[in-house]
This record gives sequence, structure tokens and C-alpha cells, in this order.
Amino acid sequence: MKVSYFALLRDATKKSHEVWQRPAATLRDLLRDLAAEYGPNFARWILKDGELAGYAIILVNGQDVRGLQGLDTPLSPDSDVFIFPPLAGG
Repeated sequence: MKVSYFALLRDATKKSHEVWQRPAATLRDLLRDLAAEYGPNFARWILKDGELAGYAIILVNGQDVRGLQGLDTPLSPDSDVFIFPPLAGG
């Protein structure tokens, strides 16, 4: 599946996107594996107490996962995942 990173996550991963080759049945599985790969900073920007952080935005195939099944959203090898950490501005 293709995983794209934005803002601070680009710094944490040192890339804007990648083709993730490891199997991940759900978004929760993918995020657990990405956190193991990229360390605690990655996880703290996306997850809070094991759930999606309030202002983090994750799209799977163009749809916000909050309108799907959240962290239990199923993934396939063809999924496109976009991960945005909390953003602020004014």
C-alpha cells in the first residue's frame, strides 16, 4: 500500500511517501508497525492512549477514517493512506 506523510511526519520518517510492503489488515496494524519503525515521536503525533489523536487526520482511499471504522478501518495492498499530524495555524 502507499503511505504518504505530511508536516512533522515527513521529518520523523525522512520521506514524503513510501510503498509499505508489510501486511496490515487494519489501520491500527499499520500505525503500530509504523510507530515501531519510526519511533515514539511518530506515535505521539498520531495516537493518544491507543486511539487516534484528536486533531490527527488519516485518509484511506480519500476518506477520513473517522467516517469509516476508525483505527479498525480495513486495508488492502492497494490502499492509499494519507497521514497528517495535528496542524495549527492562523
